Amino acid sequence: MIYPASFEDGAQKLANRLEIFRERVSQTLSKEPRKISIILQNQTVESNGNVQLAPRRSEFYTTPPQQGDFQEWMDNLAIHELRHVVQFDKLTGYLRAPFFEQLALAIYGVTLPSWFFEGDAVVSETALSAAGRGRLPSWEMPFRTNLLHGKTYGYQKDYLGSLKDVTPGFYELGYFLTSGLEKAYGETIVDSLMTRMAKLPVRPYNFSNSLKKFTGYNTREWHEKIRTDLTQKWQEQLAKNNPLDYPLFPTPKSGKPESWLLPRTLPDGQLLALHQSVRNVPAIVVIDSLGKQTEVVKTGRQTEPNFSYARGVLAWDEIRRDSRYGKRVYNVINLYDMRTHTYRQLSHKSRYFSPILRPNQSQVVAVAIDEAGQISLDLLDTETGALITRFPTPGNILLQTPAFDDTGDKVIATGISNQGAALIELNLSTGIYRTLLSGQAQQIERPMYANGHILFKAHYNGIDNIYSLDTAKGIIRQRTNVRYGAFNPWFDRKTGQIWFNEYQINGYRISHLKSSDLPISHFNPPLSKKNILMTSDTSEGKIWPSKPYKRLKNLINFHSLSVDNGNFDNLGNINPGIYWLSDDLLNTTQLRLGYTYDGDVHSSEYLASISYQQLFPKLSLEYRNRGQVSAARITDQGMESLIGLRWREHATTLKMDIPLVFYQLNHVFTTGISAATSYTRRYGLNEPKFQDRFIDRIQFPLHYQIYFNHNVRQSSLDLGPRWGQNFSVTYRHFPFDGRIAGKHLSLRTAFYFPGVWRNHSFLARFNYQQRSGTYAQANDIPLVSGYDQLRPVPVDNTLLFSYRFPIAYPDWALGPLAYVKRFKGGFFADFQNVRAGNAFRPRTFGLELRSDMNLLRFYLPNFDIGIKLVYANEANAARRVFATYGIGYSY
Repeated sequence: MIYPASFEDGAQKLANRLEIFRERVSQTLSKEPRKISIILQNQTVESNGNVQLAPRRSEFYTTPPQQGDFQEWMDNLAIHELRHVVQFDKLTGYLRAPFFEQLALAIYGVTLPSWFFEGDAVVSETALSAAGRGRLPSWEMPFRTNLLHGKTYGYQKDYLGSLKDVTPGFYELGYFLTSGLEKAYGETIVDSLMTRMAKLPVRPYNFSNSLKKFTGYNTREWHEKIRTDLTQKWQEQLAKNNPLDYPLFPTPKSGKPESWLLPRTLPDGQLLALHQSVRNVPAIVVIDSLGKQTEVVKTGRQTEPNFSYARGVLAWDEIRRDSRYGKRVYNVINLYDMRTHTYRQLSHKSRYFSPILRPNQSQVVAVAIDEAGQISLDLLDTETGALITRFPTPGNILLQTPAFDDTGDKVIATGISNQGAALIELNLSTGIYRTLLSGQAQQIERPMYANGHILFKAHYNGIDNIYSLDTAKGIIRQRTNVRYGAFNPWFDRKTGQIWFNEYQINGYRISHLKSSDLPISHFNPPLSKKNILMTSDTSEGKIWPSKPYKRLKNLINFHSLSVDNGNFDNLGNINPGIYWLSDDLLNTTQLRLGYTYDGDVHSSEYLASISYQQLFPKLSLEYRNRGQVSAARITDQGMESLIGLRWREHATTLKMDIPLVFYQLNHVFTTGISAATSYTRRYGLNEPKFQDRFIDRIQFPLHYQIYFNHNVRQSSLDLGPRWGQNFSVTYRHFPFDGRIAGKHLSLRTAFYFPGVWRNHSFLARFNYQQRSGTYAQANDIPLVSGYDQLRPVPVDNTLLFSYRFPIAYPDWALGPLAYVKRFKGGFFADFQNVRAGNAFRPRTFGLELRSDMNLLRFYLPNFDIGIKLVYANEANAARRVFATYGIGYSY
């Protein structure tokens, strides 16, 4: 394990747990995992983890979530990620560093569908613990709701998702498909499948073929069977629970998924809610009695949806990434005054979660989790953001989603430990924590005071419902009996109503009931007799030796031979060849050694590069030895002719980048500067008679870039930011080489505007360049569409107007070849050399048709494939109308 020194105690505790989990997760695959480096990322506020090859390592994000299952976060994470380690070793464990890790990763990714390896890991986290996501009704709820509603989607839609409908997601789908396999064919079926696939990894449709051999079903048929079995199971559960109908509000109008979360009433009787939709970015809204919605403020990224209201002020938390380092992430508190319509960020570089405003005082309480993993409730001043008092939690138990009582003297919160979920109360006056409900095997969420009772969400009857705890009698009462799930209770003391979210086929709606309504049932849960919790940690275990990590010693880590240099983010950057890749485990240093053959010039090229990202500026150094070709024009006895020239050159390039990112609400700002220089030494000219005119050295040309971008967040269906301003300036010249002269200045801009209808996008892009000397023929700005089909004309500037819009969301499965999620179209007009004296008319214009799809049933990457029909709007065009094609992808 590699971790910051501040996380020493957490690392020691985890090391002891890993010894236990390592053996358990490997039993059903009959494969003991090889040694792997685990990096503990404690500077981020997001709760996640991963296992990867090339290089072989795992990352554990140590900050626990504000909504999860009912066990300690690191235990859940360790079981899940260690199962992935075993999967890797079972399928491709014989392919190892220093040459074959990327090949192993490719075989793993091509052979196993994402639903299978993630579903198997969720089965493990559920089977090997008392909790796990497989035990949570909220986790299965979208899939269950679809089936009970008769929404029996096909395999590819359930697996690959949809832009217009709610689908289960490949984790959830994978859990049911994989657990169904073990239930029908025994827990060794996964071992049998992976053993057969590992013996012949190049077998076409390896997974489906192996599944067919052992079960008689291919993947599509197995999905249909499990879907049928689950429908019957959940229909029986629904009939047994005999759910009630509750009023639902408001009525969705878009026909696409949207939710109104965390409802609560304002003094004038209107409702506040957090609105989420595939058509819009999240926003806190006010809803009147007729269902009319008014936006208050758009919110940024959150680890979990939340907000608080008191005396005309809103408080919520948001993620803030460090401007330079992506793995250093904070969670800050925001305030918005609804009376003055002013926004203010209360905390900076903080790690606060689920803030709640204190009644009748200018204070806020939030869950604080520091980098050492120490958890507390912190009381802050809302005027200055200063810490007033810190209340460390007993035994460092995780607290989630706190809430104040009417007086503001007590706080109730969910407490999570390996004893389950509990309800824990803090008395702010005494600083003493008290257990009101001892650890339950339940996903208890959003506790709320309600006239001597505590409202909360749990799933005692197998469905998420609202319950109340009578704190005097210790009795739990079931307050709702919904079909699919009830969440986020809130008590209106003025009217005595309980407001909550009820899940429906297209998202979360708002519902309510009277607190005086008779409960559905009541029962006595097992309660601890000990009410006052001790603050000491009684965990015991072996103390493992730890020592400083030697960065320099571990800087070089060759792991793979590859056909590319490791940059697969863009098709245009792929440069086939043979490369030897090195990446250190902390992802700060990359080293590449490579060879390619350039078929255009019939010459070999050799590459060596290193990049270092730990410092504030990113530094990279690259060396290339390559062949070049050109031509020289000569005159002999009045006749001109061209002679081909060939030579080789050593080219060394040094580059410095400072990329910065900033967030504010739903706004994203990126800015940065870069500078580069190079030294080129040419040799081996094939025509010695030109040697005296041949420039054999190019000494330190300089290249600078500065950019600034501001864009608002996009919703899932937006084809571009609704508002955006993007600027980039680049300058190149030769200040140190007297034999070469030339300058190149370029400006790129892009402005985004909302379209006529929702999710449409209008783009205006202007680009300008000045060139001289050596750069006289160079183009460093986007050219007009179809430029290569047009008469060559020097380009000084270009202007593009582009309007894009969605056409349809078909969710078409074209056999196993493609799954089409969206068709989109657009119109464009490209102008060139816009200036006084030139007619203002486009050089080309036309239309485009594109589609978003998945290919060959792979979850990633997402492909964007399309065609442009271009009209050449100029005289004597060789082709008046022609087509261009484009393909892109993203992860």
